[in-house]
Amino acid sequence: MFTQLRLETLKLVRSKSFYLSFAALAAFVLLMLWGFYSYAQQKTNGLATEQFKYTYESKSYFNGLTFALYSVMFSFSLLIPIFVAMTAGSQIAGERQAGTLRMICVRPVSRVSLLLSKFLVVAFYTYLLVSFFIGLNLLVGLLFVGWGNLDLYPGPLNLVDAPGQILRDEALWRFFYASFSGTWALLVVAAIAMLFSVLFENPVTAVASTLALYLMLYIVGRIEFFAALRPFFFTTDVDFWREVLKPEVPWPNVWHYAGTCGAYIFGLLLTAVVIFDRKDITN
Repeated sequence: MFTQLRLETLKLVRSKSFYLSFAALAAFVLLMLWGFYSYAQQKTNGLATEQFKYTYESKSYFNGLTFALYSVMFSFSLLIPIFVAMTAGSQIAGERQAGTLRMICVRPVSRVSLLLSKFLVVAFYTYLLVSFFIGLNLLVGLLFVGWGNLDLYPGPLNLVDAPGQILRDEALWRFFYASFSGTWALLVVAAIAMLFSVLFENPVTAVASTLALYLMLYIVGRIEFFAALRPFFFTTDVDFWREVLKPEVPWPNVWHYAGTCGAYIFGLLLTAVVIFDRKDITN
């Protein structure tokens, strides 16, 4: 198992997509910095609207922690899941397309160990990606915007219903917690991609199916017409990672939804293991 983990890790870090994902996130942070700076400058020059008056009435609202919060919240929904799905969806289907899956399976290693090793490597990659992104946002925010307390208001982030504040040092811990809750939430996407990677022979099909399912439920879940169906979408449970960024963390809800995501991960991986163990890979 440890040998297999080492081999899978080496495969991952030697792939171009590994470095491309980090480069793309870095580019996104720079783009967010430009947009955040110009937007904040405009709004704090007296152009605030009535709808967002609480957000823009104080220039202290716009600081590095607020920048990091906006950047992380926006990217976690649409950007980072793409990289996780691309990596996880190519694990089995990519080996099969390259013709290396049969060679791997003739070695004295079970298919269960192979699949779990690949998933653990994907989990490690996901944590690296999330930690790198959060850390880079905080660093850029410190250097180019400056830190302060994290003020939270009702608005586009849909994070709080009433104004609140998290002190600077506590906010840094909250971002640290978010690196774990965010990783755990994204592993649901990774598990779906792993299942599709077992089902389909082409990695492109596996990745596209994962993203299509995720984006469909994510978008539909935000349409008021389908409000009654939201509790049944896994995308609703995945959003639990945001709870650690609220002024008062609702820990019972966090553990409940984290457990639900764990059930999704376990169930999807178990299904993938059963299918992979019975799948004919000689063709």
